Amino acid sequence: MCPRRALALALLAVLGVAACSENHWTKPGATVEDFNRDNHACALEAQRGVFSYQATPVNKRTYRTCMRARGYQLVEGGQWVGLRD
Repeated sequence: MCPRRALALALLAVLGVAACSENHWTKPGATVEDFNRDNHACALEAQRGVFSYQATPVNKRTYRTCMRARGYQLVEGGQWVGLRD
């Protein structure tokens, strides 16, 4: 295999892995119990006043704002999965 082709395949593999990585919530010093409590509270807040035919209608912007207000950050490789986009 020529060096150019090998480089192109390696680059595609790296980009593919990067594209598959997901962002999760993290907060230094928080426990699983802390996250579960905050996640539940923010999910309830995000459901207020939202009508949809989806199974669980939420305002995702409200959810994210609530989680950030509680000190969480949405980062690649974070600890916890919150509401899915």
